[in-house]
Amino acid sequence: MNPLLNFLIPLPIFLIIPITLCDPMFTKSLCLDKQTISPNSKFLTNLNTLFSSLYSNATHNKKVYSTTIGNGSNKVYGAFFCRIDQTSDFCQLCISLAIQSSNSSCFGKINSIIWYDQCMLRYSNEPFYGKMTDSPMILMKNKQNSVNIQNITSNSTSFAQIVLKTLGDVSLQASLGGSDQKFATKEGIFEANLTRSNMIYTLAECTTDLSKGDCYYCLRKTIGNMSEMCGDMKGCCTMMNPSCSARCELNAFYGGSLSSGVTPPPPSPLFVDQTTITRSSRKKKTSVIVGVAISSTFAILILLGVWIFASKRKSIISFDEVEVIEEVKSLRFDLSKIRKATNNFSADNKLGQGGFGKVYKGTLENGQCIAIKRLSSNSKQGIGQFKTEVVLVAKLQHRNLVKLLGFCLSNEEKILVYEFLPNMSLDQFLLDPKKRASLNWTTRFKIIRGIARGLLYLHEDSRLKIVHRDLKPSNILLDEHMNPKIADFGMAKLFGIDQTQDNTDRIVGTLGYMAPEYLIAGHFSIKSDVYGFGIIVLELVSGQKNKYSRQVEQEDDESLFLQAWRLWNEGMPLKLADPTFKDDFPIEELTKCIHIGLLCIQDDKSKRPQMVSIVALLNGESITLPFPTPPSFMACHVNNKYEDGYSHPTFSSISIDVK
Repeated sequence: MNPLLNFLIPLPIFLIIPITLCDPMFTKSLCLDKQTISPNSKFLTNLNTLFSSLYSNATHNKKVYSTTIGNGSNKVYGAFFCRIDQTSDFCQLCISLAIQSSNSSCFGKINSIIWYDQCMLRYSNEPFYGKMTDSPMILMKNKQNSVNIQNITSNSTSFAQIVLKTLGDVSLQASLGGSDQKFATKEGIFEANLTRSNMIYTLAECTTDLSKGDCYYCLRKTIGNMSEMCGDMKGCCTMMNPSCSARCELNAFYGGSLSSGVTPPPPSPLFVDQTTITRSSRKKKTSVIVGVAISSTFAILILLGVWIFASKRKSIISFDEVEVIEEVKSLRFDLSKIRKATNNFSADNKLGQGGFGKVYKGTLENGQCIAIKRLSSNSKQGIGQFKTEVVLVAKLQHRNLVKLLGFCLSNEEKILVYEFLPNMSLDQFLLDPKKRASLNWTTRFKIIRGIARGLLYLHEDSRLKIVHRDLKPSNILLDEHMNPKIADFGMAKLFGIDQTQDNTDRIVGTLGYMAPEYLIAGHFSIKSDVYGFGIIVLELVSGQKNKYSRQVEQEDDESLFLQAWRLWNEGMPLKLADPTFKDDFPIEELTKCIHIGLLCIQDDKSKRPQMVSIVALLNGESITLPFPTPPSFMACHVNNKYEDGYSHPTFSSISIDVK
């Protein structure tokens, strides 16, 4: 028997049921590897079972589904995504066609993606769910669009601008969607000498496994490529990649369950070089499908149950010491290896020192440079905070977070091993006049944006919900290209999915960067980190450190945030700019950063913006900002007594930055 027929036989018999809907449009199949495996391999058997599971779940009114089948080298990961505006029946048909297309186009491959206009199916021998993949990008041009756009004889520049703005708006709207829907549509109106409607129709969509930040980044990069690659179509075309897609048409093409629940209208005219699957060809393919045994269905249910159970188990983090160390045991370094890398903690390799201990530069045998954080025996960071940092940072993966390479826990030694970042920490640039002068506005704005993206990931986009609690310049490290990476998670707190705040009777952090509600009453939340971010923004704008100490401030010693507010209120915010800029900065951009900084440090935490809005603003989105409220919090304390009417926690554990 033909190997392809062997492969298709176990697929569900339901695939042959005719569905009286307009056919989904086949768009593209990508077989992402050159490796071909035997038709009788265990991987293909698992892939067969995976397809059965994907199709079975497409019949259960699901628009998104992912699962894994098998184990070891034969494990296969799979998922499907249906466009949210399509009906469940249409989704079911689309997935069945995608499975058939995969069989015919990518048979024997271990990694493939099948795109239809209304759905996508993907499988691989490596995990991909929850990871942003913005390449390869597939460009599709609508023939009819091309003809109509060529007829635009006036305001063609305006047309391109309207396309870009509408795509930008719809991408932001899609990225703000929830975990079950990252999809948006938007219409734009342009002026042209046409006898037809002067409307454009846009759609942006991310796979729902993406975080808000990754979705937004993916769509913005995709739209940027549309502008460059669509050529004479002025950016009005379709661009797809494995994690997101954006589309612009001159005819309405979306609808269905999004608005009225009715069967979607026929799609727009066919794309260039597009293959269509007719009902007759589909009938020939599906005629070979003879059914599925009860045992297969039962096996799928068992696998599904195991997957659900395993998923729930993964969402639970235990802080039992043995379990924690087991969870990250692959990151364990031998003490002897660390001693060799640092020349036995030589003073020549010492990079810095703080209340936690010392930091050393090390070089592994393969030549890789590393940073060694060696906690002192009397460090305030105990075993609990050490384990917190190991587990959290090991689970967090983002370009704006420092990468943990490993740890060592041996006798009295508690050591963390990080990637080495040659430009050290941000505070060293702010404190050194020569280094500060080397930071032009473009570099500082890059640092601000990077910190914002890192915080957005911590607060909303990672599998965990993290409050850092000690955001300050010394915990912002800089790589060789001056990209910022948030570091030091020893004081971080893990929040539940629906948790908004917590409180403590033991305040930890650095004066000058702690939000008033945290410093006064021990209340902390993601808005506490937003406060610290706001102070850092004002420091980068001004080149000044936020002056704060245990001593009562002198009347003529104006703190940075009060100075920023005063200049803003007087209508002279640009006077806050670092003199080293010498007027070499974009006025609107710098003013916006001052505005954001002041909004972030408002006393009322409910008035502070969320990081998703801040990232959108820093990326150029047009969002109306409220006027900031004046800061009223003035912490004056003598012998740990505050004159504010609040009852206060113990302050014996506060770390104070008095460099």
